[in-house]
Amino acid sequence: MLNKYLVLGLISSISVYSYFPSANANYGGGYEGNGPVNAQAWRGFTAAKQRKYDVEHTLDRAPFPKTISNGNVIQVDLSKLAWGAYDEKGNLVKWGNASGGKNFCDDIGKGCKTVTGTFTFYKKQGSGCKSNLFPIGKGGAPMPYCMHFQGGYALHGGNVPDFNASHGCIRVPVREAQWLNQNFVKVGKTRINITYN
Repeated sequence: MLNKYLVLGLISSISVYSYFPSANANYGGGYEGNGPVNAQAWRGFTAAKQRKYDVEHTLDRAPFPKTISNGNVIQVDLSKLAWGAYDEKGNLVKWGNASGGKNFCDDIGKGCKTVTGTFTFYKKQGSGCKSNLFPIGKGGAPMPYCMHFQGGYALHGGNVPDFNASHGCIRVPVREAQWLNQNFVKVGKTRINITYN
């Protein structure tokens, strides 16, 4: 009987070990980058997480109202770690997970929470968008499908943990950033409303 549980435990451990990235890999801040990424392991992890998101992200389960009075806006609630896109008529059309700025960033020695308020997107770039500032002293951290809304703050694709983890940008899964960038955000028109409720 004991051997049966040992074998099951070993199989589970191998499955988990092969599914998750190596414990020795440095994932840093994901797309805002503080180190190399084990790309194959990370793709497997993010693909599985995205499948989970697809199941959970029905409009009936959204942490936002189904309609609002002013449309063409992306609502971001960083206490709920979520974003919601509202069309011109104020109908919620899509939502997903988000991660914003953390309370304190060691590498810059100060707080790095995301700015709050309502802003209009003033610039967007494609899959090759990169940070000019991070990693500190180098720049070049990938920010795929970035959409800038205030100074250097942007909504972009990246690693989306279950907590606020960035230097101030808002991260969403890359596939969702691509959709927002190519199908929803209109520069000079679409707004973003950010809160830490």
